[in-house]
Amino acid sequence: MVLMVNSCKVDKLHNLQKELVSKAVPLLYEIWNQVRLLKSSADCDWKDQLQSRSNEISGAIFRLSMDLAYPAHPEPDEVRKSIFGQRESDFEDFVLTYWEKSPHLCKKRRNNLKEDAAFAALHNSFDLTTPDAIIESFIQGLVSCPAIVSDELNINSFLLDVHDCLGAAAKYRQDVRVVRTQGQTSRGSGKEEHFFDDGTVFLDAAAFIEDCKDAFKSGFSIALRGMEFRSEKVAAIASALADLFGQPSVGANLYFSPPRSQGLSRHYDDHCVLVLQLVGHKKWKIWPSTKSVLPRLYEPFDSLDGLVDDSGGRIEVLREGDIMYVPRGYIHEAHTAVAEEEYEVNASSNYSLHLTLAIEVESPFEWEGFAHIALHCWLDEQSRSVNSKVEGQALLFALLLHVAIRLLSDNDPILRKACMVAAKLPSPSNSCATTQPDSLRSIQRSTFAEILNNIDKNCSFQDALRSIEVAVNDRNDEAFQWMSWLRHLPQHGDGINFCDVLGTLGEDVKTFSSDRERASAGFTEFKSRFCRSVVFEDACQGFETLLQKYRTSRSQYMRGMLALHGRRGC
Repeated sequence: MVLMVNSCKVDKLHNLQKELVSKAVPLLYEIWNQVRLLKSSADCDWKDQLQSRSNEISGAIFRLSMDLAYPAHPEPDEVRKSIFGQRESDFEDFVLTYWEKSPHLCKKRRNNLKEDAAFAALHNSFDLTTPDAIIESFIQGLVSCPAIVSDELNINSFLLDVHDCLGAAAKYRQDVRVVRTQGQTSRGSGKEEHFFDDGTVFLDAAAFIEDCKDAFKSGFSIALRGMEFRSEKVAAIASALADLFGQPSVGANLYFSPPRSQGLSRHYDDHCVLVLQLVGHKKWKIWPSTKSVLPRLYEPFDSLDGLVDDSGGRIEVLREGDIMYVPRGYIHEAHTAVAEEEYEVNASSNYSLHLTLAIEVESPFEWEGFAHIALHCWLDEQSRSVNSKVEGQALLFALLLHVAIRLLSDNDPILRKACMVAAKLPSPSNSCATTQPDSLRSIQRSTFAEILNNIDKNCSFQDALRSIEVAVNDRNDEAFQWMSWLRHLPQHGDGINFCDVLGTLGEDVKTFSSDRERASAGFTEFKSRFCRSVVFEDACQGFETLLQKYRTSRSQYMRGMLALHGRRGC
């Protein structure tokens, strides 16, 4: 059976009966566990063969589980109420007042926490009796979650790349960090110290757990990445948030810190964060962003030297049940050390366990991405009603405009913000049904109109052509890597080949370079025509089509990894 499953393309596995698959996966998981136990105790002559068998079984488990459903507990509407408030308008108020603008702390009433669906689901996921028990409850059974390329939407390609390491032991930094920050630099922030070396693979699970316990007692925090791939309850919360904000996925990390300690050093994130305090308390210090534009996801981080005044910053203390929002770009640090008068007599409450939910706004789903999608959809519509000669010239104008929009976004705050045209509120009566509030839709439409006006006025032909000329002269295809995700949009006819932009350009760019004045006039007319006639609803449709493709691949990955952590779908 393992051989048959692993030799099939993913689309063929859709035809398998779900009832049969849901029975086969737990059986394979038990066999896989036994093989891993044998491998850890077998002599050297058997280890290579057992490793091969282990990889084959884990691959089959992953493949079979990609279409299994996991119970949505807590349900999407419960997640919305737990985090943003009971009224539907509470989420709208959050978006309008705080989203990508300012930190926000929501204090919860302690006597109602057991009735809070999201908090209760998370709180009950761990053995909270002692610090050692907490560590065991989230480290036990850990397997590695290899990274999937952000714009890789073909799960077959991912499986081919990781066929020999799927289900492998957890790896330091990729899956877990054990870190403490000590000392003060001349700039005020401390320096991180790691308990393990980079790239350490934790083959001995029992020894790893004991090492984590020892590290915790020595003041190290334990940070576990990818909780949405390891816990079906976290996965349900992350998926509900992704729907709420109209994004492909939401990440989740777990942080466990001992008393009087600091885990990560002062930093800012390239994604927005919701902090859910599960146990104990933690003091946060937050400084406003020093830039007018939000940081892009995956871009290099700037040095913090001299950016903030150590005596300034906003201070918030999170206690059990509290939720705090920190926008991307806001510098922050967190300690379990608080003022003596606030320190609890009960030592068990002086350590901290919190979950962070990372709302990562990827390039296609920023407003810049929406503008690129709008241009692509509009050009596709135009190409059906013009002759081939104009179409060829239009392709080059379109490519120039794509580049001009990219250059504009380097300094334009709106283009860096998350596009929420696909944001949906779950229905209380049916969590599968979703709607977008009229007020949010109206704001999205107005924002797009403002962006079009900015594109028409400020997208520069000269800057775009100069950027393209440099890339062409250097034969630098990487200069266009940022637009490679556009290949996932529907392609009709002889459009731009986003996998080979240099090939699309060919010799045509030299024609524009030789007669810049005429080319500039043509570009200006093309740009204005786009801004006048592009249809918002067409762009929304293209956006949601692309979003669904991203969600499908992310969902397949998440379900496969949940199965490798022993979580059972149905």
